[in-house]
Amino acid sequence: MENLHYIPDWAKRGIFYHIYPLGFFGAPKHNKDENMTVNRLAELRNYYDHFKKLGINVIQFGPLFESMSHGYDTIDYMKIDHRLGTNELFKDIVNELHDVGLKVIIDGVFNHVSREFDSFKDIQQYRQNSWRQHWHYIDFSKNSPYNDGFDYKTWEGHYKLVKLNLSEKDVKDYIFSVAAYWLKEIGMDGWRLDVAYQINPAFWREFRQMCKNAKPDCFLVGEMIHGPYSKWVGPELLDAGTGYQVYKSTWSAFNSNNMHELKAVLERSFHPQWGLNKNIALLNFLGNHDTTRIRSILHDERYLYPAFIFLFTSNGIPKIYYGDEIGTYGVKTQHSDDDVRKLMPTKVESWPDYGKNIFEHVQKLIKIRNNNHALIYGNLIPVYAENNLLAFLRKSSAQTILVIVNNQLQQAHKNIPLWNQHLDGAKFVELLDQGGSKEFYIHNNHINAEIYPCWGRILLKIN
Repeated sequence: MENLHYIPDWAKRGIFYHIYPLGFFGAPKHNKDENMTVNRLAELRNYYDHFKKLGINVIQFGPLFESMSHGYDTIDYMKIDHRLGTNELFKDIVNELHDVGLKVIIDGVFNHVSREFDSFKDIQQYRQNSWRQHWHYIDFSKNSPYNDGFDYKTWEGHYKLVKLNLSEKDVKDYIFSVAAYWLKEIGMDGWRLDVAYQINPAFWREFRQMCKNAKPDCFLVGEMIHGPYSKWVGPELLDAGTGYQVYKSTWSAFNSNNMHELKAVLERSFHPQWGLNKNIALLNFLGNHDTTRIRSILHDERYLYPAFIFLFTSNGIPKIYYGDEIGTYGVKTQHSDDDVRKLMPTKVESWPDYGKNIFEHVQKLIKIRNNNHALIYGNLIPVYAENNLLAFLRKSSAQTILVIVNNQLQQAHKNIPLWNQHLDGAKFVELLDQGGSKEFYIHNNHINAEIYPCWGRILLKIN
């Protein structure tokens, strides 16, 4: 990422921690189930020490705005959901997080709103006479399943989610005013933008300009599932996208004992010469609020350790979904996300089995990443794959690091080829194992190394 000068450096160096607030704090599922304002956001203060010990430096909040249920059905963009607290409380939380060295980004769900959103209610009341009918895609010649007397565009057929018409100037102006308010008045540091890949890139071009005028070093990351990412991400567009393709290939490669799959995706995405995303920053993850948790999706729980090694050494910006750092379980089903959006335990005694070991592993990997230039800024060059083993280089202007990731269940001695990398005679030292004193030499373009079960090596070139 050395060449991506349009991205703020704090984001390049970021270790993101993704919180789905309504689940993290155990809020009621539906807005109507709680009449009073409950300041659940204040409970975040119980986790400041946890964040500090872990080593993360960016909090990414999922939906916070007043909504009907899960947060993606917005009622009011200018108000914190009363199940979580108030704008004043959130501003205090942001200031406190800044004081302990953490940046804050929040979810911007600007593609669609709920049926309780003001503009939609105005259309329901005044129909063709509504001055806001152009805020949505309304068809008065048809009827909706709710018998509104008109039909409308939705998000992927979900009639509770009404699509906004972001091509209209006053809709854009309103969304831009919302974005500026949270950046300037509340003091947050950026946006994670929901279903960004479904919104016209021209909108994001204007959105970027407005946000950077409001806060020049803000960070804008778009939810990207389908490519090409370069359509929405770049110097005049969004700063980064979510790395769904790498995410899918990661757990799939581990589960199918097919590291060739992961190597192929890395080459296609990041190879310095021909990679489709070589000039694009990706936010990489092992799970989020929409996916089965990584500990539950892996066929063998021991794969969790090399999976985290891969996350913190691969190209892009790593993100942890809350609870994954302690090995939380959770399965997404066709009908419910509840199991992956559960309450975050406050006490270590409530962590899952081996939670402390997993936490210490992630903590160590974060320290290694933070202390090594190549892992933050370097190119990624895949060099070798077997069914159970993947090797790749991270190269920056300051360092060369060789990463070996292994999901084999037995210890093995490997002779790994590093063809065409011009490393013959180079000396490497281990960063991951205790002490970091073991030395390795490249002979005849090969490295000989003992590979531990479900583990890996992070080797720093020192000559």
